[in-house]
Amino acid sequence: MTRALTILNETGDVTITWEAENDERMVEIIERKMKAGVTFFLIEPRMGGLVAPDTSKQLKKVKDALKHRALSMKDQDFEAMVAEGKAELVQTPAAPARTVRKACTAREVATRESVGVQQMRGG
Repeated sequence: MTRALTILNETGDVTITWEAENDERMVEIIERKMKAGVTFFLIEPRMGGLVAPDTSKQLKKVKDALKHRALSMKDQDFEAMVAEGKAELVQTPAAPARTVRKACTAREVATRESVGVQQMRGG
């Protein structure tokens, strides 16, 4: 089953997905994020909005690459997961996120769909 996490940050909404076999790695990352002040909320599944990019077709024209741009994420932990092929960046679902409740543990976040919000900072 695919898991999903949308991070709301200074670069916009970024959604990362992974499969259940990578839950333990995500638990470690999410625990670090929680300690750094990121708050996670469990949300109702937004099935239908999560579609992995189709990588089965080779690009034939350079301009076609613009249709399938990947989003670069300013987070070394999640970037490493994607680089290792253990997670994917996908388009954030258009369906609104409906909060179920605030997450209490990293394991809850790693095994469900969730949204992470960085702590508020004064300016």
